[in-house]
Amino acid sequence: MGNQVKTVAACLAMGLIIGACNYSKSGPSPNVLPSETIEAPEPPISGVPTLGPTRATLQLAVYPPEARTGIEALDAIIDAVLAHDADRLRGLTQVTRAACIPEDGLGGPPKCEPGETEGSVVDVVPFLGPEGHHMRYAAFMQWPGPDVRGLLAVYGVSSDIFSAADYPAGEDAIVFLNADGVTTLTLQVVDGKVVRFDTGAGEMLEQELAQRAASLILPPAFNPIPTAVPWPQYDDREGRFAFVYPPTMTISPDPGGNGWRLGDQIEFFVARPGRSWVACFDHALGDCPVVDDDRIVEINGAEVRRVKGWMGAVGGRTPQEFIAYIFDLKGEQLVFALYALPFDTVLSDFSRVWPVEGMALDLFEHSVATVVLHD
Repeated sequence: MGNQVKTVAACLAMGLIIGACNYSKSGPSPNVLPSETIEAPEPPISGVPTLGPTRATLQLAVYPPEARTGIEALDAIIDAVLAHDADRLRGLTQVTRAACIPEDGLGGPPKCEPGETEGSVVDVVPFLGPEGHHMRYAAFMQWPGPDVRGLLAVYGVSSDIFSAADYPAGEDAIVFLNADGVTTLTLQVVDGKVVRFDTGAGEMLEQELAQRAASLILPPAFNPIPTAVPWPQYDDREGRFAFVYPPTMTISPDPGGNGWRLGDQIEFFVARPGRSWVACFDHALGDCPVVDDDRIVEINGAEVRRVKGWMGAVGGRTPQEFIAYIFDLKGEQLVFALYALPFDTVLSDFSRVWPVEGMALDLFEHSVATVVLHD
């Protein structure tokens, strides 16, 4: 598999558009295995999947309020955040000095305000999420601080983490669960000072640790989700299919107009055969992922194709694993695909291929196991 991983270092981009890649298939995917059955919940659409207990039936658990690392500089920051003491947190935050630019929008250096010329040095505090932005020091001094539910994890930061002069990374990181119970706030810390505030999603904590943690100081903990917690149901507006999905995820239209996104790593869409990237599995298109496993499974009475493989790095994307389920749907294909990395992730390290694993995989498998096709 290591040689295959190197083969896809310039392989197709994630999504519905097939990009250039340096791996070609000579024909249809080999070794389609006999049908196997994935036991479905009873009833199939019940609100809460009932497959065996795995991390799909777990939720992130915050530490008890008294839990600390034993590292004085980190514990002082934890004390301030859990006490909702914004003044104390501000005193433990390092201001970044950076030159402003006149452009608008998120990302990049701080944006110049009226009366400032390009290159003016300003005092800011960096915030990093899907896009980066900077809070001016004056505004930061009025900021009420984060509203958190509790402490999730503390880790030593890997050298692989994104870091720039305008968005410095820490030596250590402290992760909190926000009051909404879904999103996270990670404080990047250097020498006892917060140098950056990162926002994320709770279900992505394992991914964050896999990408960013060199060591675990306080590892994340998990608790069972009570069975009374319902999973929302998605009903296709054309009445073709339905499924339930984790309450921590949301469904949104794909920005390219090719279907929908479920959370940050899953997409699903309906397309005519040969009109989406899954056609690559059957035809020698020249721009194809590496397929490691191709089999037929049964889900709620339907025979479904399950393909697992690797795709890679067009435009700087990092090679990563994917899993796709392909349902026959009245002459069309219903496709659910899980990717190892969140959408729009761009990393520069091509020396490894990111695997699909952990809670993201379990949540995906549990969600797909509830799919019901309507006549």
